[in-house]
Amino acid sequence: MAIGLAAAQPAAATDPAAPTVTAPRTSPAPGFAGEGLSSECYTDPYSGSGAGWVGLNDVTTRVTATSPSGAQLRTAFQLWDTSYGGSRTEQSTSWSTYPEASTVLSRDLLKDGGRYAWRARATDGKLTGPYTAWCHFRVDHTPPTAEVTTDGSPKKVGEEATFTLKGTDTGSEIACARWQDTPVFSVGWSCSDGATDSRVVRLADGSADIRVKPATWGSQSVHLQTMDNAGNVSRPARLDYYAQPSTAPASFGDIDADGRPDVLVPDAEGNLRKPGSNPSAAPNARAGAAPGESGSWAAVQYTHRGTLGYQQVDDLLAHAPGNRYLSLYRNAGDGRFTEQAPMTVGKPTACRDTAGRTIDCGQHGLGPDWSKVTQIAAYGSPRGDSAVRGILPDTSVLFVENGRLWLAERGSTNDLDDRATLLSGNDTRWAGHELLTPGRAQGSDFPTLWARSPQDGAVRAFSVTGTPDAPVFSAFADPAAGPVLTTLAPAAHPRVGSDGDLTGDGLPDLWSADAAGKVTVFPGTGTTTPYPTVTGLGPAA
Repeated sequence: MAIGLAAAQPAAATDPAAPTVTAPRTSPAPGFAGEGLSSECYTDPYSGSGAGWVGLNDVTTRVTATSPSGAQLRTAFQLWDTSYGGSRTEQSTSWSTYPEASTVLSRDLLKDGGRYAWRARATDGKLTGPYTAWCHFRVDHTPPTAEVTTDGSPKKVGEEATFTLKGTDTGSEIACARWQDTPVFSVGWSCSDGATDSRVVRLADGSADIRVKPATWGSQSVHLQTMDNAGNVSRPARLDYYAQPSTAPASFGDIDADGRPDVLVPDAEGNLRKPGSNPSAAPNARAGAAPGESGSWAAVQYTHRGTLGYQQVDDLLAHAPGNRYLSLYRNAGDGRFTEQAPMTVGKPTACRDTAGRTIDCGQHGLGPDWSKVTQIAAYGSPRGDSAVRGILPDTSVLFVENGRLWLAERGSTNDLDDRATLLSGNDTRWAGHELLTPGRAQGSDFPTLWARSPQDGAVRAFSVTGTPDAPVFSAFADPAAGPVLTTLAPAAHPRVGSDGDLTGDGLPDLWSADAAGKVTVFPGTGTTTPYPTVTGLGPAA
């Protein structure tokens, strides 16, 4: 380091003509990663938790240096080693009228575990201003350790298994950890991500238990990276385990592999949650990840029944009113959909009628994007919903656009076929109707469609006939022609849905949710063999 200022007689600190140095800043800002706290200048190293920490980085010190006369200045930065003998060194900048002055303290000059302070002053060659206050920081160059352990109990698909995340640090102390089921960690994650990412957790006393519900059977892994308070991250740790096949049958509507259909409703903050779940736990879908600009799932259409991508749990489809895009949120395997960014589902570009004849899309109200779509519903398989060797068939999507009802089957993985089938007439009779997908509810293996009228709230049923190779959708032509199961006025029941059998009697049910997310179930009535046949809906359960 260069020593000293240019030869000049120091001026009194009160000399109004002397240069002034203000706004001392340390970068990266020393702090405590676990608390999300930092300061560019800790002036009191003995208050609270002490001075903040910096990790294995070069440190840049900056100030604003000005002269009342506008003269060129040279700024000197003094570094004080407060823990190793008290030595002080100075490094000066070149002459400049630019007010921002800085210097870089190489990490090789900062000792691991060291305590340092720096200050700065400026001279115009004749007058020298006073020093700034000391800015203190501590140094931690040693990354933390990371380890994943678990008990010896068997792991099964759809059942929670407990894993323990551990970390140690000999310097600034362990702060938090990020875990995932893939080996590559993103750069730049922080402890504060835990506010929106359930896979970032605090390590109280160096450890934390997590619960993982495997979505598929076979070899699995839990990968871990820890962070200390200086922001250093560990080398990734990995624990491999084997998940045995689940004994629960695969089920449409199931988001967490327990074999039972699940309801999702917005809570008061706009997150999607299962009714009755712990409000302090991570939501199934975070409000801020909802499509569109509302920041709430209460303002968008969403649906789940099966998957477009070879999973045994539901994915989530969502569309914001007027949005050009349909979003696919992949299930993380435990019923959480916003652990990664959503995918965009393509809009079919070719059209046909129910007889398979090509029709003109534009003349039948199908636009180039999803902006005119008013309803979406994951429907299941239009060729039959029975699992084959335990594997559910791909789902399809029903949607209403410009008052017409369309069906789009799955195409490539996580996308729809490029052809859409017009199920209704070339009219606008389906405008305003809400699409509900209870699954098999009309005595056959075909999934049923329920629809609620926007006029009187009547819920009607529409059934597929024919064969799996040649399904017939003639009942879908007129939304006013299906048999009425019940009536739920939209004003009294603003959000309704159906996800299958919620009561365990073998018959699909209907649910209604209020603005706070409280759900009321209306149980289906009818017979269950050979397939469920719902003839009505009972009073609220």
